Amino acid sequence: MFEAKIDANVLRECIEAITAVVDEGKLRITEDGFKLRAVDPANVAMISFDLQSDAFDEFRFAAKEAEAGGEAEAAAESQVETEIGMDFVKLLRILGIGRREEVELELDEHAQKLFTRMGSLSYTISLLDPSSLRKEPKVPELEFPVRVIIETEEFRRTIRAAEKIGDHIALGVDEELFFMEAEGEMDKLRLELRKEQLIYLTPGTLYSLYTLDYIAAMSKGMSHAENITLNLGKDYPLQIEFEMAEGKGKVGYLLAPRIESE
Repeated sequence: MFEAKIDANVLRECIEAITAVVDEGKLRITEDGFKLRAVDPANVAMISFDLQSDAFDEFRFAAKEAEAGGEAEAAAESQVETEIGMDFVKLLRILGIGRREEVELELDEHAQKLFTRMGSLSYTISLLDPSSLRKEPKVPELEFPVRVIIETEEFRRTIRAAEKIGDHIALGVDEELFFMEAEGEMDKLRLELRKEQLIYLTPGTLYSLYTLDYIAAMSKGMSHAENITLNLGKDYPLQIEFEMAEGKGKVGYLLAPRIESE
């Protein structure tokens, strides 16, 4: 059983962050809230998403009862979550129709339906079969030598400008200087921010190259965050972390680097 109420803007921001990487996925519902781990079809980008139950105005969850029998109690205790297959693009379209109001959610796990209501509008969303979706990935344990915390709008503004230049962008540090650089056939863009212009910077000397299309999509998903954390290494995946829903939601993006051929 799952029933909840949440501010429409909060839920919309969360779904926008998810659809920056994937259109669909296995959403896990627990007594603590929502969890999602998914990779894009090209296996280039990954998202980790968590939304605490106290981000909701109301949140009621109870695991499905186990089959009757001698081990029923133990089985019920072990089943502490419900997994549903969600088309996030469809849900985002529905949320876009509603006004700034509260969204009511109710899951019918047996019928594989999610009932939503916004004011006088109600929708029934058919859920996807979780077994038909890609297996949830394991989040790799990575050690990043450099961490940069930057204002989100500064980062997004640079990405928008870089899109007009080329297809790739380099992110790196040179001692106490963080830089973002894009180069096309004729033009070049470079952002430089010293340590005192950033919220935080680990000094170092390294950079990695990334496909701009992916970072551009991710930058749209983080538009409501005040600042973001960039974890970097040399020819290493890029990890972007930020909070939403007044700190009750956390998003992590992981993007594979583009390795330059020598």
